[in-house]
Amino acid sequence: MRYKNMLEDNGLRLVIIEDNPPMDGIKFGIPRVREEELDNVARLIENMGRLGVKIWVYNWMAGIGWARTHTHIPGRDGMYVSGFDYKDIEGAPPHRLVKEYGVDASKLWENLRSFLEYIVPLAEQRGGVYLAMHPDDPPIPEFRGGVPRIMNSVEAFEKLINLVRSEHNGITFCMGNFTLMTNDVPGAVRRLRDRIYFVHFRDVKGDRYNFVETLIGEGKTDLVEAARAMLEIGHEWYIRVDHTPTLEGDTELGAAGYNYLGRLYTIGYIKGLFTAVARQVGK
Repeated sequence: MRYKNMLEDNGLRLVIIEDNPPMDGIKFGIPRVREEELDNVARLIENMGRLGVKIWVYNWMAGIGWARTHTHIPGRDGMYVSGFDYKDIEGAPPHRLVKEYGVDASKLWENLRSFLEYIVPLAEQRGGVYLAMHPDDPPIPEFRGGVPRIMNSVEAFEKLINLVRSEHNGITFCMGNFTLMTNDVPGAVRRLRDRIYFVHFRDVKGDRYNFVETLIGEGKTDLVEAARAMLEIGHEWYIRVDHTPTLEGDTELGAAGYNYLGRLYTIGYIKGLFTAVARQVGK
């Protein structure tokens, strides 16, 4: 409520929460903490509904969240970019929860199904909150020491949608990750269509095992066709600038990829891109 009021006092509207209470007990299926974590998520969803906050972004990365192995790779014109190289983590020790509970990909899917069967009805009943799963970042089959990843392909997101058939079971289309999953981002948008509730608009060069994040317009994605597909899917969704390079003389906001100048540049690029494409498609 304090956060919502602070934003509204400054002319903004809170529609998305992109954070969550601890959920490793749910993901790994740890009996002694799972029920408490489920209660906390349920309370979050209920409070969001009461406040009119529409979308909750969560992920299914067990034990380790989004990660980069380098945060200050020199780029052109004095900028720094972040990146990931799988070779940097080969041979790393396994995560302690993997050693203790031995979870594999099939168990992660089983635990996800159970979670959705519990939480989606609550999201439907208590204020109409929409869940939006974020991809694994990076979208590789396993992370350090054998931590399994399951949200790493377009097919995985189609499977997610079918686990619990509800419009409240949806997707965060983080374009930097989907670009590493498929060479056809516009096609992925059209396949997932009306379950896309939130878009992270960024770009990369490389593949899922070795990539760098780029200044918008300098990566591997056809941004014009991606924007066209997003405008053609025919329902309401939200978009934000995501990780950007740190430009020369810029200030990072606590983490690599979050800064002032790079984000301002990208916001302008996105606004211009979608304005132009919207005219082409008659939106």
